[in-house]
Amino acid sequence: MERLSLRILLGLLVGAVLAALLGPAAIEWRWLAEPLGTIFLRLLLSLVLPLAVSALVLAVAELQPGALVGTGGRILALTLVLTSIAVGIGVALVELVKPGVGVDRATLPAGGAVTPATTDAVQAIIDLFPSNPFKAAADGNMVPILVFAVVAGLALRRTDTAAAHRLAEVVRGVFDVCAQGVQMVMTLAPVGVGATAYMAVAKGGLTALVPVANFALVAALALGIQTFVVYPIALRLLARTDPVAFFRAVRPALAVAFATASSAATLPTTLRVADEGLRLQPETARFVLTVGASANQNGTALYEGVAILFICQLYGVDLSLGQQAVVVGVSVLAGIGTAGVPAASIPVIAAVVGAFGVPPEAVAVLVGVDRVLDMCRTTVNVAGDLVIARIVGGERA
Repeated sequence: MERLSLRILLGLLVGAVLAALLGPAAIEWRWLAEPLGTIFLRLLLSLVLPLAVSALVLAVAELQPGALVGTGGRILALTLVLTSIAVGIGVALVELVKPGVGVDRATLPAGGAVTPATTDAVQAIIDLFPSNPFKAAADGNMVPILVFAVVAGLALRRTDTAAAHRLAEVVRGVFDVCAQGVQMVMTLAPVGVGATAYMAVAKGGLTALVPVANFALVAALALGIQTFVVYPIALRLLARTDPVAFFRAVRPALAVAFATASSAATLPTTLRVADEGLRLQPETARFVLTVGASANQNGTALYEGVAILFICQLYGVDLSLGQQAVVVGVSVLAGIGTAGVPAASIPVIAAVVGAFGVPPEAVAVLVGVDRVLDMCRTTVNVAGDLVIARIVGGERA
């Protein structure tokens, strides 16, 4: 995984530097660079609808009824509060710094026309619930599709028939195949990202990369605030725990999370740290951490909120307060439904930006830095799981 991240960064640098060295002549190689970047992106976007919908349906359908009361209720409340705070921090920083404002849009990825979301607050709420989900998908308006997925997941959970169980297996199969498809496509990322960077610099010079660098800094700062400000406050107030001792005890899990960029792959180490380092009650810790590996994605939700607003700024889409609230809500929801595997956020972000009239191809600007930020946000995700486990579980006698 680390090697792929390095190859992607190398591809970004090679593409940008090559275009800069060629100068005005760089655009003459558009016939090669533009198809490579576009094909890579379209392969990734082809997985948007099935991956986002199947992940969210499964996340809702697999919630256990008993997990909504008692200890599970506390876990759910903490998850929602911490995730909402994380997204709020990210959105506030993007609005304050505005990393995507003032960019030459000629250097940005283009795409087909997308039906923009309405600016009327009441109608925006109504439009979250599609009368025809297939039409919403065809229009590129993916937010109602995510709402439809939640409803479908709830219905699937409440239907105890053999046919419903088979449908759940089919949905899981779709999710597994699409998740694997994302990993396969990402192996092409060094070439795709390099070609995209080449075209951006060929059209706008090296200054075309500045907004992406600013975005990465804003996202990293927001993730840092969540980890080193919000989590310590929660540990002090709710668990009466020394944050320094806590982070010292969980370092192995955070190291694995950063290296693998996967909450799911980190789970064995997270469970071991909870048992040996934090000495938590095993039953509660296992429940919290197992559920959290897929349903408590603070860092992912924060990143998605930052990325959505950044892309909207790039394309000159000025979101109202109501629309920003929708971004926060969708990011929190997506943080619960996003797969705990590398690069799972890219299809979700592509699905959401279309609701605001931005072409899904816009996610191309993120791919070059996404892998490094993926490692950072996964570390925040795992830290958040352990914080909740410490608050809810308590130490063994």
